[in-house]
Amino acid sequence: MMKVPKLVWVLIIPMMISSCDEDPVVGCMDEVATNYNPQAVEEGDCSFDASEILQSNTWLMQSVTGDFAGSEINLLELEVLVPACTHDNLFLFHEDNSVTMDDNIDLCEDGEESVLDITGVWTVSGDILTIENGADVYVLAISELTSTSMSLLFDYYWADFDATIPAKIVLVAS
Repeated sequence: MMKVPKLVWVLIIPMMISSCDEDPVVGCMDEVATNYNPQAVEEGDCSFDASEILQSNTWLMQSVTGDFAGSEINLLELEVLVPACTHDNLFLFHEDNSVTMDDNIDLCEDGEESVLDITGVWTVSGDILTIENGADVYVLAISELTSTSMSLLFDYYWADFDATIPAKIVLVAS
């Protein structure tokens, strides 16, 4: 029987031990996600049901921006177009598919109206949120959806420039 030199054992044993190590389980660690993995120890991609997420939070606008000729514009800073009372509205998406909006801190005064009166009936189909309020229909693409935030993409008609620009509302759970 051939004797294995000690140097070979010193090299082989660590390789055998390290090859037994398992890769850490990567997966979604957010319990609200549709693909939650309780065995995950490293964060991976998460998927969410937009209808469930909408109903599980009260939402506040974190920002509203538009892309005008390649420049990002904070639409909430245009107080001539967007009254200050628009900035802090709270949106609630109810189980009966109604959506309501409540003034939060800066109440709309007489003659002042929130330009984002997103109240009415809501539906979600895939990544599209549709809100119908009488003749007004808002079609918003949902992106960057997490359990506590989302972006809503839409085309904003800017009458002063007779232009439609891509815009984004970022909603966060309040």
